[in-house]
Amino acid sequence: MEGLDTFGMIKLINFARSQVRQGLSHPDVSPERFLEGDEYLKPVIEDDALLYSIDDIFDLAEKEAQSSTKKTPETTYSHEQVLQMIRQIDQLREQAVYYRSALQKTYLEKLELLERTLSNEPSSNGEGPTAPPRENDSDSHYFSSYAHNDAYRDFIYDNKHLFAGKVVLDVGCGTGILSLFCAKAGAAKVIAVDNSAIIEKAREIVFENGLSDTIQCLRGKIEDINLPVKKVDIIISEWMGYCLLYEAMLDSIIWARNRYLDSAGLMIPSHATLQLSLFADDDYISDKVTFWNSVYGFKMSCMRAKSYDDIVIRTVKTDNVPSRSVTFLELPLHTVQKDDLTITAADFCLTAAQDVDQLHGFVIHFDIFFTTGQDKEISDAATSFTTGPSGSETHWQQALALIDTSKSDTATLKASEQIQGSIALRKGNEYFRELEISIQWQAVDAQRDEKASMSMRRQTWLMR
Repeated sequence: MEGLDTFGMIKLINFARSQVRQGLSHPDVSPERFLEGDEYLKPVIEDDALLYSIDDIFDLAEKEAQSSTKKTPETTYSHEQVLQMIRQIDQLREQAVYYRSALQKTYLEKLELLERTLSNEPSSNGEGPTAPPRENDSDSHYFSSYAHNDAYRDFIYDNKHLFAGKVVLDVGCGTGILSLFCAKAGAAKVIAVDNSAIIEKAREIVFENGLSDTIQCLRGKIEDINLPVKKVDIIISEWMGYCLLYEAMLDSIIWARNRYLDSAGLMIPSHATLQLSLFADDDYISDKVTFWNSVYGFKMSCMRAKSYDDIVIRTVKTDNVPSRSVTFLELPLHTVQKDDLTITAADFCLTAAQDVDQLHGFVIHFDIFFTTGQDKEISDAATSFTTGPSGSETHWQQALALIDTSKSDTATLKASEQIQGSIALRKGNEYFRELEISIQWQAVDAQRDEKASMSMRRQTWLMR
């Protein structure tokens, strides 16, 4: 390394990068090839971490020299040896990035599991609930799943006057992030409640951020514990489950509102809606359903039956949603009651925005709205977020209900033709956080005002 100063090392690194980019795994790194001129002072890789760690390279060379009995402190290294050291450092850095990502993924996965399952009541057989079938197209959902927190944060920080000096109840607080937002916005007191072991981490987080005087963490079901106050000014919660109501805490939120919220108090969020749209995806059906018709030449059609029985949680691409969504349930959180969570028959009409060779099912997602007062409507929402295909991906993804083609053919739709019908939704009989969804539908040619060739269909799906 003799003769190479910091600038020389920068040139060597950038020269080596450029040669490797051209496919040369063992480039000629003779000094005359890179030291002349300033061409290789410009980074080949944007924000190259190695360029910020040149001291590490010199330190590594010095340690190598000191640890060898055959070399004196004046020992020099060839450029090839330096290049090898660079490769070693790169490999170590890549391994560090990999392990850090793996640890972060595992942490978020376990954290989500804690928040989603440990706070749930056990089912009648003593076992905890299990999530519905869920498909992940990538690992990105682990990092995007908390993006909706931005909507909570933005609403709170943009409306600090609503929180200043107020008492806030955070139901199902999890790690306590919403409580932290409220405290920073000026709340006089925040009571964070969770029935799972995550509350212990929430206490640590509150203490670590110096907010123990403002935020009080309590473990237990909101229905069972005694709050240190008679009334609160605001109730905030991320109570939503898959398909909005699956394994959701809305019953507890309603109970807390009726028991603790001041008559002029505020619910955050203030409104929620369930949305329905059409689904058509030949590739998905081929990969996940009809695949079982012939597996290496053997029929396994019995394996595809469950595809039509259960709601599947997955990320649906907008290209596979050939209609706009329509609202079939609206929940105003200031007034909604438990009985409102059962739908016997909500009519809908979905219009095909394009020709559809075959209709494969329905997509269900939910939208969340934040308003500044009890008298406000959804149209007055200051902030909102969607879990639909057109929005940023969340851990809720979308709920997919596939049409059972084994009973009859699905519809072929022309642009502007409609699917008209009704949807029913109710909680399961065995476990109260399960959902049963029934849809009956028929294709209609709206321009001719006549029924299409498909007869009225009806199908029921479970989220269990």
